[in-house]
Amino acid sequence: MITVEIDKGAISAALEEERVALAKRVRLATNQAGRDLLIDPLRAMTREALNSAKLPTTWRGNIFPKEERHTLTPAFFAFSKAPLIMQAFENGAEIKARSGKYLAIPTIEAGRNARHGSRGRLTPEKWVKENKVALIFRPTSYGGVLIAELQRFRTGKRKGKKTRSVVARRDKPQVMFILLKQVRLRKRLDLQGLADRAGATYRATYERAANNS
Repeated sequence: MITVEIDKGAISAALEEERVALAKRVRLATNQAGRDLLIDPLRAMTREALNSAKLPTTWRGNIFPKEERHTLTPAFFAFSKAPLIMQAFENGAEIKARSGKYLAIPTIEAGRNARHGSRGRLTPEKWVKENKVALIFRPTSYGGVLIAELQRFRTGKRKGKKTRSVVARRDKPQVMFILLKQVRLRKRLDLQGLADRAGATYRATYERAANNS
């Protein structure tokens, strides 16, 4: 009879070492897949759909659980720091003015006249404070507009000349804000569809990492 002595402790340690190594491979693959399949496409989709440079950067990602747990089934979680905006453009939302007031939507020209570096949402009050010219209300069939008939600019920019602020009449009145009682945001984002496609692709990524291939 042949007797074999088995070092159960050594076998357990070897198995645990292999499990930890496998968990690390799977974690790295999951994190990379989350970036490639979720974060990057979400940012690209948001940039294209909303024509924004800032909103795409609100998409972030975390992997769970913490690394020290060495799980074989990690999860990647993608989220936005502007969830209400993303949800509104995914589902389509109706935004109404409160207390009978109007929603003031700035035009491209209003943005050009806004002071560089001003923070927060551009409102008629902020625009008037920065430009120091009045906005005039004109009613329309859908609500109204705020127009500017004057413009303020600085003169004497040549070397040695002091600049001074001058107000002049525009060649033609310019619409700065469109006033609406309500707006319906059309669906522009397909977040669920992107998540479903990412999940289908991730399975192959997980299997390659598990097989160390």
